[in-house]
Amino acid sequence: MNAMRARRVLRLSAAVVVVFHASSGLGEEPSRFLRRQGSELLLQGKPLRLVSVNKFDLFLQSLDGGQKRQWVSAVEEAAQRGFTAIRFAGVGFYPSNMRNWSNEKVYWGRFDELVRTAKANGVYLIPTIHWNTYLFPDMAGECVQDMLLEADSRSRQYLWLYTYQIVTRYKDEPTILFWELTNEMNLHADLAFQRPYGYGQLNPVHEGTSYMRLRRDHFTSEQMIGFVKEWAGFIRSLDKNHLIGSGFSAPRPAAQHLRLSCGKGDWTKDNEGEMETYLRDTHPDPIDLISIHYYPGHDNVRLGNKDEVSVAPIAAFKRACDRIGKPMYLGETGYGMPLSAEAPFVRQMLGEVGRLEVPLTLMWNWMSPGRERNIDPQETPRVVTLMQEANGRFGRSGDRGQGSGIGGQGRIGASR
Repeated sequence: MNAMRARRVLRLSAAVVVVFHASSGLGEEPSRFLRRQGSELLLQGKPLRLVSVNKFDLFLQSLDGGQKRQWVSAVEEAAQRGFTAIRFAGVGFYPSNMRNWSNEKVYWGRFDELVRTAKANGVYLIPTIHWNTYLFPDMAGECVQDMLLEADSRSRQYLWLYTYQIVTRYKDEPTILFWELTNEMNLHADLAFQRPYGYGQLNPVHEGTSYMRLRRDHFTSEQMIGFVKEWAGFIRSLDKNHLIGSGFSAPRPAAQHLRLSCGKGDWTKDNEGEMETYLRDTHPDPIDLISIHYYPGHDNVRLGNKDEVSVAPIAAFKRACDRIGKPMYLGETGYGMPLSAEAPFVRQMLGEVGRLEVPLTLMWNWMSPGRERNIDPQETPRVVTLMQEANGRFGRSGDRGQGSGIGGQGRIGASR
């Protein structure tokens, strides 16, 4: 009987320990995947605070096959500088780039190599699943509205197939920081009144594109909202691990007025409440992250700001996103042209995202010589230094910054 009582006591003790651990959270590992907590982003249980880079052509260079050293060097150099997240086109840009899509060994083999290279260097990846809005419609011989509105269209089926392939392939891979849907698709919405009879845009025919864009290549914000909601829902059904960002630019200064004008083209500038409504409606659940692209230029003359190189509107975007309850990230930003030695816009912008505690800021465009706003340690050393200094400040910014990165370096700037 004493032995039986002893065994019962041991079993009871073990049960108490299990309950204690479950209730106290002891023994629980922080998630390896990016997590959202209201308008905050957490990585490995710590607030994400990072300035890093876009490299639009990262995968395109890999697909070309002849530029391996160039894209590998870009990843390695980014990691060495502490730029440990790269946003890029996770798909071809023109139909010609997709010629090997049906060859899994070639196409997805090169994507696998890209993921392995990033992982080995401690770099997170942000693939944009469908960068060029016209890509799959061009491949299908259709218009953009066919993809947005017709579930059985060839272009929609191409997109859904591609989404299924990339998401299921990497759904358990924490090197993917989050999925991004598009690149600036919102800037195409509600503009049919400007070009009612067709137009030329991104259609070099030798790359396999349409000869011309037609009226059905236009679309409204309402059509876009329904489409991205369904698309994000499809991604969520395949992958419970990764968050989803839109990839949108900052709304046009008149985005809500254009939306409500029903094709009449009302360019009245939105106030902050109207801008917030547009952001909220164009980022429906299950989209988790609100993307803002912000550059110096005339679109910054809004919300009371009269200076084209001012960063003041960023604060209004952040307030709106906080009220919506979703994290804002700067998916693209860059220096003004021509670039001065001290890069004043970059300095102001990095100071503002630090003050506002924007979790992720991605500069355009890393180590892409000849492209506008190229950022390169040799060509633009001052910009690179300003980015590194910002990451250093984020890593020393008290409780919010401490330990927020991988490797215990206080920010996401150390290798895994």
